[in-house]
Amino acid sequence: MRFTKFLAIAALLLAAPGAFAEFTTVTLASEVRLSEFRLPASVNGIATFKPCGACELKTVSVNADTRYRLNDQFVALPDMRRSLASVTNRNRKTVIVMHHLESDLITQISINL
Repeated sequence: MRFTKFLAIAALLLAAPGAFAEFTTVTLASEVRLSEFRLPASVNGIATFKPCGACELKTVSVNADTRYRLNDQFVALPDMRRSLASVTNRNRKTVIVMHHLESDLITQISINL
């Protein structure tokens, strides 16, 4: 019985290094104040934002596959631009920007007004 327990523990210890895999971040989500965010002017444009208060301004491209989510519904870029233009207190609203690091593209921009 002791030998069986020893064998089971030894097998678990040998398998353990595989459990410590190295993870790679593929998409980085940033919560950005609306006052520090600029939507792209066109479907194949550039969005500008500050990932943190002390960070430098970041410019990342968007393309036709970028999705715009407004109040839990997907909308077109012109509709998103129109809705964000009417926001008065831009410091109180938060935009979530999903930045795909490998392709260096923004995949989704979300906000709840």
